[in-house]
Amino acid sequence: MKGRNLFVRIVALILCAVMVLGVATAAIAVFAAEPDAVVASPETGSRSMVWVVVAVVAAVAVIVGCLVVPKIAKKK
Repeated sequence: MKGRNLFVRIVALILCAVMVLGVATAAIAVFAAEPDAVVASPETGSRSMVWVVVAVVAAVAVIVGCLVVPKIAKKK
C-alpha cells in the first residue's frame, strides 16, 4: 500500500507541475504581449487578460489547498 501511495503522490506532483507551467506560460505570454494586442477595442468590450489572472489565482489556490489540506487532516 505504501508503494501505491507514493506513486499517487508522484503522479499528483507531476500533474500539478504541468498545470502550473501551463498557467505560467499563458500569464507570461499575456504580460509579454504588446499592449495593443492585450487591450480590447472599445467595440468588443472583452477583457482577455482578466481570465488569465483568474486562472493563475485558481491554480495557486489549488496548489496551496493540496499542500495544506493533507497536513490539517493528518493532525486530527
